[in-house]
Amino acid sequence: MTARASRTTMIENGADDVALGWTGRVMQWLRVITTLVLVNVLFLLGTLAGLVILGTMPAAVAAASVLGRNDVLLGTAEHGALRTFWATYRAEFWRANRAGIPFWIVGVLLAADFMVLPQLAGPISAALLVFTGALLLAAVVTFATTIALLSRYDDGAAAVLRYALVLPPTSLAMSAGVLVAVVAWALTVSVLPVLLPLVGAAIPLAIVARLIDARLDRIEDAD
Repeated sequence: MTARASRTTMIENGADDVALGWTGRVMQWLRVITTLVLVNVLFLLGTLAGLVILGTMPAAVAAASVLGRNDVLLGTAEHGALRTFWATYRAEFWRANRAGIPFWIVGVLLAADFMVLPQLAGPISAALLVFTGALLLAAVVTFATTIALLSRYDDGAAAVLRYALVLPPTSLAMSAGVLVAVVAWALTVSVLPVLLPLVGAAIPLAIVARLIDARLDRIEDAD
């Protein structure tokens, strides 16, 4: 696939912060936390700007593009998080939405299953529950993979979706890591709901995007 140039030019640390020692590291963490909160707000605004249905996918891709770059997180990039987010949002709007069509369809099917399940009993209910759970887990991993691929590569929506379907079953450790991260974050916000409006979308996007990016880096290095 065709890698985006901006993904290959990341700055690990700011020189001034390294020179400041522990105070520099504290400043780095403060910048990262501030950026995470900002990205979460931008994700919500981007989702609303597209009336949810047309806004969710491009907002997620734009957020992943920001969260996957250390130079933007640390505030050392030429363009900050705000500009990077909206530039990516506009550029990826239609491609991201084309890639998101299957997930909306799967979402409707899952919602229908969850509505039907309470009305069933016996083996049929158990079988449908297993099917729905498996479909949900597969959809979560494939969705996260699609977001990471859209933020990393410039290929068309169809090519991205094909790769997103192939990568998870051939990268079981990555898929397990994504599911563990999502479940762990869901449990965390259930205990600390105050985190949801602050970094509810930014934290899981940052974790899963970097997990998938690490796997893609290993694949590219092996080629």
